[in-house]
Parts: sequence; structure tokens; C-alpha cells
Amino acid sequence: MKKLILLALVLLAIPLVSAQVAVQSFSASPEKVLPGDHVELKITLENVGNDDVRDVLVALDLSQVPFAPLRSSSEKIIDRIRDGDEETVLFELVALPDASSQIYKIPVRISYNETSKSSLISLEVSAEAKLDVIMEDSEIIKVNDQGAVTLKFINNGLTQIKFLKVTLQDSMYYEILSPKTLYIGEVDVDDFETEEFVIISKAKNPRLVLNLEYTDSNNNEFRETRDISLNVYTLEEAKHLGLVKGNFSSFWIIIVVIVIAFVLYRIFKRKKNVA
Repeated sequence: MKKLILLALVLLAIPLVSAQVAVQSFSASPEKVLPGDHVELKITLENVGNDDVRDVLVALDLSQVPFAPLRSSSEKIIDRIRDGDEETVLFELVALPDASSQIYKIPVRISYNETSKSSLISLEVSAEAKLDVIMEDSEIIKVNDQGAVTLKFINNGLTQIKFLKVTLQDSMYYEILSPKTLYIGEVDVDDFETEEFVIISKAKNPRLVLNLEYTDSNNNEFRETRDISLNVYTLEEAKHLGLVKGNFSSFWIIIVVIVIAFVLYRIFKRKKNVA
């Protein structure tokens, strides 16, 4: 009886041993796909057994990843894979527009001869980080003014910006009174953060030199230098534009006093003649 059971188990195992299909390799073009873009996925299967295999179903499980099939389904059928041979199936996919930048694991189910097995492949979504810096506000009007300069840091890319650190470089054109380095941290996609530096402008229209350090969602590091123009006027220009009130000179003060005295004299004289 034991021999019969053992023989039955061996016979059941023979199809599994003689015909085994596995993922031999896969490739994606492009290797890194942008959100909203198309990607061509090639999966090569190999029959490592001794028998031919027919009607091999290859199915992608896209339920938990931000990809969708394009112009075809997520399933492909291979009519036959001869023993020791390879066959390649092609899937056209699109990354969803809101896909975050990271590596996604996609389960692949392979079914044949009432046998089903799963493998994992991966696709990488990689969006370019784009950080814009603009002048939000400034309390400085003219040379030698002291005040706060507010900068806006805008994430215009398709990936989150992390660990953002901003350093204002020293310059002969301005004096930094606040801390030179500010840690901002995260800036979400289509969002912004504001920070300010307190400086004294030493020249007309100085350029603020900023060192930016940050990473994207895939922990790629970025280091950039940005120049931000600051509108600063001379005292004469500020007066001409009405940005500051001009001071009366001694000459004009004397003229005003003379005019007032003359008016008072005429009034006093007129009252005396009437009397």
C-alpha cells in the first residue's frame, strides 16, 4: 500500500518536473518612466523542463500599482514553449499621472497545465525634481536699509522634495543678520514653503546667492546655486519714486518761514488800518 501511494506521488510530480516555466528576464523601455508616460514591458519566459508546454497564460496584477494596460489587456497567452526554449511577451503600459516616484513591484502570474505560479518584476517611476525660488516680499527699499526678505520655494515638479536646506552666502553687497542656513524639510508637489532672511543692503540691486540642498522621492541628492535679484534703490531714486518721504532742506524751511511771516504781517497791517 505504501509503495502504491509513493508511486502515485511520483506520477503526480512528473508533469511538474518535466515542464517548468519561469521568468528568465524582463526589461522596460524606457527604464525609468515619467508619470503619465508610456512604457514597453518585455517578459521572457523559459521552459526549463523536458516537455513542451502549451497555452501558457501570463498575467500582470496591476491592482496595487499606478499602471494601466494600453491598447491591450494585462494578460497574454503563449501557444507553446518548447522544452529548453524561451518566448517573450510584450505589454504596453501607461504610468498614471499621479504616480509617485519610486520602484513598484508587479506580480506576474504564470499558468499552464493546471499549474499556477507567481513571480515579481519591478518598474521604476522617476519624475524630475523641479524647485523654483522667487522673491515673495521685501522690507528693504533703499541702500543701507535693514529688513526681512521673504523667499518662496515652489515645487513645480512631479516628485516630492525632501530635506530641503537653504544657505544664504556671504556677500560684500549685503550683511546677513539672521541665521545663514534654514532647514525647510518637505515641499509637496504643487505646493510651496516660505522663509525669510534679515539683511542690510550695502548696494543698489544686490543679488542674493542661495545654496540649495535637497533630495527627491527616490533619495537622489541635488545641490544647486540660485541668484535672486533684490530691488534696492538709492535715496534719490526712492524719493523720486515716492517710496520714501523727502526731508525739507534748510533753504525750503527758511522760505516757508518767510511766507508765513509775510502773511501774518499783511493780516496784522490790514487790521491796524481798519482800526
